[in-house]
Amino acid sequence: MAYAASQPIAFPHKTHIQLGVSCIDCHSGADIRDAAGIPSVKKCMLCHDKLAREKPEVKKVIEYANKNIEIPWERVYGFSKTAHVKFRHAPHYRANIPCATCHGDLTKATVAERVVTHNMGTCLTCHRQRKAPEDCAACHY
Repeated sequence: MAYAASQPIAFPHKTHIQLGVSCIDCHSGADIRDAAGIPSVKKCMLCHDKLAREKPEVKKVIEYANKNIEIPWERVYGFSKTAHVKFRHAPHYRANIPCATCHGDLTKATVAERVVTHNMGTCLTCHRQRKAPEDCAACHY
């Protein structure tokens, strides 16, 4: 079952993907760090300082930027602290695992929603299929 967060801005992933924007263009660091991170309003303004400024949702981005306030995005994916999971994006990126494997097909998404359930079973199944480490310490602390 999909979980759509209540976001302050209806960010159209599919529109950005259709324009050729890749995941790491906005979620920089996913290829080299543990966390993919949520883009800063400054990152959004790298394009929207000039592009699509008349669109209602972009106007909201501009309002946040003009106030020098980060957009209060609600995380869609993540593990609870009680799971003691230390998920690392970079090794998955280097292994050429498509973002859609864990985040769903965002080419059809208007806003981010959780469409993939992450639990030990789904992670272990993927690790087994790809012959990735299954040692508990690979994912847990």
